[in-house]
Amino acid sequence: MSTVYLTTPLKKEDIEKLELDDVVYISGDLYTMMYADHFTRIMDMIDAGEKLPMELEGGVIYNTGTIFRRNDDGTYDFRAIGTTTSSKFNPYTADFIRKTGVRAVLGKGGMDKTTLDAMQECGCVYLALVGGCAAIYTEKVDRLEREYWPHKSWADNMLKINVTNYGPMFVSMDAHGNSIYEQIGNQAELNRRDIYKKLNIGD
Repeated sequence: MSTVYLTTPLKKEDIEKLELDDVVYISGDLYTMMYADHFTRIMDMIDAGEKLPMELEGGVIYNTGTIFRRNDDGTYDFRAIGTTTSSKFNPYTADFIRKTGVRAVLGKGGMDKTTLDAMQECGCVYLALVGGCAAIYTEKVDRLEREYWPHKSWADNMLKINVTNYGPMFVSMDAHGNSIYEQIGNQAELNRRDIYKKLNIGD
């Protein structure tokens, strides 16, 4: 297990060096994506040949919600950030990785085999954060730089935030087809079979 410090935009060769359980800290820009329409809107723009308002090649997307206040002078008062469950975005993330060239997905709970395959194909990793630790992670946010397609409800917006040494985060799906979640699932199944055998319970 290594501790690695990265700066956006992320390079494919750096991502491919990461291994499961490595601890990662990122400095630079992160894009928060809380809802499915953030993914579909961007992919629809790409399919239509439209220019995106953000640079996602080598970028980092973050499955998270935020709390902030818009100030009268156009600045923002950033209050909190809290990781959300990534599996909600399983239907979209694999195609999103292929179409945008993002190098890291941040979230909690892991993602499915389809997403893992896309990460291996394109050179991308899943970095897991610890749920319930918003106070720790919020301190690493330097500023909110931009809202995309703003709604009246701030919770619905995709944001660009700037961070310094954001973490700790843990490599739980790497760019070589390895997944901690898959390993745990396989081991749990072996344990279940062993317990059933000892208790003389059939599958």
